[in-house]
Formats: sequence, C-alpha cells, structure tokens
Amino acid sequence: MKIRILGSGGGEGFPAPFCSCEHCETARKMGGKSLRSLSQSIINDDLLIDFPADTNAHCLRFGVNLGQLQNVLITHSHRDHYVPQLLSDRGGFAAHNLKYQDVYFYGPANLERICDAVNIPEPIREHIQFVALAPQKTVSIGEYAVTPLKALHSPELGSLNYIIEQGDKRILYLVDSGYPTEEMLTYLQSLGKIFDLVVMDGTFGYAPAKTYIYHMGYEENKLLKTELQQLGIADARTRFVVTHITHNKSEYHEKVEEIFAGTGIEVAYDGIEIEI
Repeated sequence: MKIRILGSGGGEGFPAPFCSCEHCETARKMGGKSLRSLSQSIINDDLLIDFPADTNAHCLRFGVNLGQLQNVLITHSHRDHYVPQLLSDRGGFAAHNLKYQDVYFYGPANLERICDAVNIPEPIREHIQFVALAPQKTVSIGEYAVTPLKALHSPELGSLNYIIEQGDKRILYLVDSGYPTEEMLTYLQSLGKIFDLVVMDGTFGYAPAKTYIYHMGYEENKLLKTELQQLGIADARTRFVVTHITHNKSEYHEKVEEIFAGTGIEVAYDGIEIEI
C-alpha cells in the first residue's frame, strides 16, 4: 500500500500567490521542496483524497489520469480541498475513453449540493455520484475499508478525517484537523489496531501548542506521535508525516526538517511517496 502526497501546502499554497512575506519570497528563491501546492493525496493510484483547484496541475506533474479513477474521498468543502467546477471537463470533447462511466465522491453530506450549484452540464453531471459518509461507519470503496472520523475542523461543514485500510495495512489521515479529541482517541484505541502511517495536519507550524483549536502545529504533531504510541495506536514501526504546511507559520522545507530533527516525523513535500 502506498500514498503519494500530490500537494503539501495549506489553503493558499506556499508561496501564496499574492504574498510578499519573507517566507514566500524565500520559497520562491529556493524552489524545489519549498514550493507547496494545495492539499491532495492519492492511494495506490486509484483512490484520490480531495479535489482542489490544483488538481489539474497535479495530474500534469505526476502523471495522474483521472479518467482511469473511480473513487474520490473528500475531507471537507473548503475551496482548497473541493472544487467541483473541474468536473465540467469529465465528458464531451474534454474526456475520451473513460475507464468508468461513473465517478463516486465520498465525504460530507454537503458535497452534492455544492456540485449542483456550479451548473455542470447534465450529460456529465448524471455520471457524478455522491455518497454521504457518517463518522465511525465503515464503508467499502474498491479494495479499501474506509472509516470516516469526525474532524476537529469547521464542524458546520461536517469535516472528516479517515482511516483507510487495505488488507493488514492502515493509514490514519488527519488533514485538516486540530488535535484529536478524547472521543476520537478513545475510539481509535478501542479498535485495537496499530497504524502503519499517520498523516498529520501542520497548518499552524511553529506557533505555540493550542494556538488554534481547528488546526495542529508542530508541537502538537510531536505530542500526538507520543500519545498515539502510548495508547497503542502506533508503535515504533509507524511512520509519521506532517503536511498542509503554510507560509504564515513556517519557512522553507529544510527549516521545517530541522524542527522535526530527531523526532522521527517526516516532512511532506509535493510528490513524496510513502510505501507501507
């Protein structure tokens, strides 16, 4: 089982397109891993997580063909995670030889309403299907068992995190989210499973812990690794990766790596591939 993080940036990307702060200007000069596009990941080349405005750019850069893909998980409907306008190109003169007639979007209950508000042509829209997910209710999506978790992020949108399992391999995907609630941690512990990979939100960077309830920062990422191991949800073999990195609370890639040096937490960059 593998995951590729196509976009490792926060809501504006890094550098942000209209920003001339020191961090953005440095990232422009540094290039490489310091350039972060909008948050998106793909599991085994056949399960997409999120659908931001940078989706087309990710397909071009990393060789992703959405016409060969049937299933998409959405964490929430913020614009850096869900832009259904892009689906207007899934048909007609823009899309030939689709592998699957229908594409399925799984996630919060508001996804279909938002899609319908952008007036996708009906011959295309009729082949876009939506499945509303409920926290802690496991569903089968292709070869995967997917369990939604109530994310601590924009609760009015029904934001979700995910457990994604294939065989005996499992990923805990915590983007976007603040530090998991006691309720979530208790639930995870009750499963009696050890995760192979934990992907963590790092939006608030080097801000002090508990600066903002709906995102994590680097100190909280470190605390969470320790707590998950103490609770038996993770062990020494579990890989931890931080992503959703922003220009307001962070610097260029190597500086972020310095912050996590010695912790065993990896810093994502656009295109990083992790096999478990």
